Amino acid sequence: MPSRTQIHKSDGSPARTLAKETAIAATEPEFTAEQVGWRFALGTVILVGAYIAWPMIPLVMAADLDPGFKAGLSAVLGATPFLSKFVAVAVMGRPAYYFLKRNVYARLRRRFAGARAE
Repeated sequence: MPSRTQIHKSDGSPARTLAKETAIAATEPEFTAEQVGWRFALGTVILVGAYIAWPMIPLVMAADLDPGFKAGLSAVLGATPFLSKFVAVAVMGRPAYYFLKRNVYARLRRRFAGARAE
């Protein structure tokens, strides 16, 4: 619980509250590539493969199909990358998800550690 300090106005009413914030370090379990196995590979294929759906939308719109069917199919293709994240995490399981998250964030930190904010 953060500690709070009350500052009062001259009439005795509280003017504002200063709070010290404390950071809580969340520790995630560390898993190795051997522990995540084939589920990690399948989940990664689902994540990456789902983005193939977006370039297919213009092909569906150019096709000679019923307009209602085209609209529905393009909506499904548009939502596929978003929905695939849920499917991929379910397939991967917790160990593979933490493994992927840790490795991606580590690469991003290394890549942008020397980059200056503009």
